[in-house]
Amino acid sequence: MGENVLAWAVGLADGRVIKPGRRARKSAAGYDLTRLFIGSEGTLGVITEVTLRLYGIPEAVSAAICPFPDLASAVNTSIRTIQMGVPVARIELMDEVLMEAINKHSNLN
Repeated sequence: MGENVLAWAVGLADGRVIKPGRRARKSAAGYDLTRLFIGSEGTLGVITEVTLRLYGIPEAVSAAICPFPDLASAVNTSIRTIQMGVPVARIELMDEVLMEAINKHSNLN
């Protein structure tokens, strides 16, 4: 969530409201207050204002099941897919034990 917060304000325990402003695009100095406060889930302060980055819903979604002879082949294919710039939302790795559990739960073979 921290990557999607663009600007925010937080109420502190002593009643002060701070507005740290917009996050720098890239910074190596200091604390990342945005992720610190967002990740604290209300223990450091209460978020009173927030500006979020929104994402559109894709026009189409596709899925594929790809069997591989071994783990190394699956990992190398995943790496190459990402390096080629294919927009992948998620990649899941399932071994024989997991597939058996899924098939048993869903009454599949």
